[in-house]
Amino acid sequence: ISETNKNQMISTLLKHYKVGSVKLKYKSMKDFAHFDVDRGELQLSTRYKTIKKKDIKEFIITIIHEIYHAMDAKKYGWRKFKDMYEYEMNYQIAKGKDEYKDNKYEIAAEEFGQRNWSKWRTKFKKDGLF
Repeated sequence: ISETNKNQMISTLLKHYKVGSVKLKYKSMKDFAHFDVDRGELQLSTRYKTIKKKDIKEFIITIIHEIYHAMDAKKYGWRKFKDMYEYEMNYQIAKGKDEYKDNKYEIAAEEFGQRNWSKWRTKFKKDGLF
């Protein structure tokens, strides 16, 4: 997938979910993507510079997952959402659980991505983006 088409897909998703003000930034990182609440940035791993067809599902799920965090940040306010997220992390740690895998905000974002990726894949394929 070309970088232009990939950016078109991300831009479409950001606009659709009404978080179009989120900035995109490429960054060298272990994870494929991350939503930085402090900066209002959707940070994409440099691994996403090119996407193979076999990785389209994972790419779309990840972007939608991170956009869900942006939607929460918009809904609650950036600072309040960050505080809520950190409280949840500490709560899970205190219970002896994983701060990420057991985090209700991560679970909700992943479920949102899983629920919505296929309709977007269909749309993007129909639009000739891959």
